[in-house]
Amino acid sequence: MNPQKILIVCLSFYPELTPRSFRATELAKELAVQGHLVTVLLPYDEHRDVSLFEKLGIQFKYFGPLIWKVIKPWGNSFIGDLNRKFGRVLNLLLDYPNIEILWRLKPALKKENNYDLLISIAVPHEINWAIAQIRKNGKEIAKTWVADCGDPFMGNILEAIRPPFYFGYFEKLFCKRADFISVPTQTSLNAYYPEYKNKFRIIPQGFNFEEINLSTNHALNQVPTFAYAGKVAQSGIRSLNTFIEKLIVSKQDFVFHVFGAEAKLNLKKYADLYSTKIILHDPLKRLDLLFELSKMDFLLNLDNGTLLNTPSKLIDYGLTQRPILNILANNPDMELIQNFFEGNYQNAFKIENLENYNIKNITAQFLNLSQKN
Repeated sequence: MNPQKILIVCLSFYPELTPRSFRATELAKELAVQGHLVTVLLPYDEHRDVSLFEKLGIQFKYFGPLIWKVIKPWGNSFIGDLNRKFGRVLNLLLDYPNIEILWRLKPALKKENNYDLLISIAVPHEINWAIAQIRKNGKEIAKTWVADCGDPFMGNILEAIRPPFYFGYFEKLFCKRADFISVPTQTSLNAYYPEYKNKFRIIPQGFNFEEINLSTNHALNQVPTFAYAGKVAQSGIRSLNTFIEKLIVSKQDFVFHVFGAEAKLNLKKYADLYSTKIILHDPLKRLDLLFELSKMDFLLNLDNGTLLNTPSKLIDYGLTQRPILNILANNPDMELIQNFFEGNYQNAFKIENLENYNIKNITAQFLNLSQKN
């Protein structure tokens, strides 16, 4: 294949530790290594060092910087609660602060032309919405536009309150204007408008397997030792509270490692009371995290309770070659947990066909779409 001129538009990129950052970073690296002419368009951040990627031939362009920030619950408990509620209302009604992207990105897009392939990485969905508005006005930017969607917007059932109806205009517009829409799993399709189903392609998250370094010591620890990596909430499907409380009541002996930015805030009370059982860690770079996870007897995943959203960390869990304990946050299966504590992993969650997530196969799927349009 001749070198393609490719534009990747995203909000997150290395060194950010998010699924969308991994998506954009891995795609840009592998496409550049293959000899394609890759440009990454993202918000300006004076602290971001992209010199390592520029050595691969990747060009970086910027829009922004983005000014609007998440409203944090600062102040005393009363004021803090008001701030939290106000921020929640703005997010629900206006998708604040991400809505800023909609008009910050468009002027930068107007300067871009003559690409063979445009890959836009959502979330946030405003990235796709901005491109759709540019295309609506007759500017193509690229011969082929693949809108990548890690999670749905209007069809996201993980939110307690659904987005207002008027956001449906933006979602339908990007579905109409995109040449292809990539989603990570087959079941994700059910969260989108059926009239555009012919545009959807299943392209999961992809990683460079050659960079992965795992521990070679897989002997069981003296006491059950396991880990969770990712978001930790105070309540809902990302809360570890019920799980931990049931473990404490059971008087099991265990060591539980939790890696994540929110863990030290939302699990502090447990870590303080049970410091030898619950150990909290700052977020690690992805490859460092995989090595640490590979030392565990098994790994914990909190099930979404829906097939429409699949945590991308399950791929990382699979790459560690450790058994996966998959539970519902609010209703953990104690019999299954006990089996894992006894070293019985017969009912471990299985990640099938890991080679499907090899970045070489993922980039091939995107490049193949550029030839079909």
